[in-house]
Amino acid sequence: MANPKPLDPSFALTPSELVLLSGEQFANKVLAGNTKLLHSEASVSVSQLGQAMLAAAFLANEKSGTTKLEIHQKKALLGLRKVNSLFVVPANAAVVWPEYSFENQIYALTEKLRDKNEVSRIVYTWIGEDSGSPWNAVIHEVKEGLSKRGLLDRTEEKKLKVFTSVKHELPADTLTLADQARVDAVKQLLTNCQGSRKEIWGLLMKQLKKAISDRTEQSDSDF
Repeated sequence: MANPKPLDPSFALTPSELVLLSGEQFANKVLAGNTKLLHSEASVSVSQLGQAMLAAAFLANEKSGTTKLEIHQKKALLGLRKVNSLFVVPANAAVVWPEYSFENQIYALTEKLRDKNEVSRIVYTWIGEDSGSPWNAVIHEVKEGLSKRGLLDRTEEKKLKVFTSVKHELPADTLTLADQARVDAVKQLLTNCQGSRKEIWGLLMKQLKKAISDRTEQSDSDF
């Protein structure tokens, strides 16, 4: 494999992080299930935002040459038939994405999972645990990555002396970075896949939703 090549030093924010910090350009407000944006008072659909963030990360990794998205068949229905699924395959070059970003972790997860490296399995593993709102967990994890790099302010608050609430706030310097970044390039990345790679896009969306479904915590009323 070729030696890893670093990104342009000025590229401090990854595509998934740019989606987060420009959320109104990638998601709409819906009747229920919204999340407040970091950079404004606006709220948008948590599922639309999370979906765009993850899709941008996978497509950006492929464009960088780090990984490839490939359609492979796998057995389904107790092995009685085969269906197409979307897998992430290590490529011949690795870009050094910013530390703690989801983009940075995709390659490592792909290597770790080996022949189980479907998009859904990568996202499922990265989220780490089941929850009542896995889309919110996706957004939280990306925020945590930014805070570990000093790009978001992070505070913790104890509630009822048991539960810990985490709050992230956007510093002015990070907002400036986001304003200077090429958000249009990220939008074009998603638009191009949706328009000219329809099968890849369809499977990508299906796999992202599967990961979220598999990570959704079941309530007692579901049994």
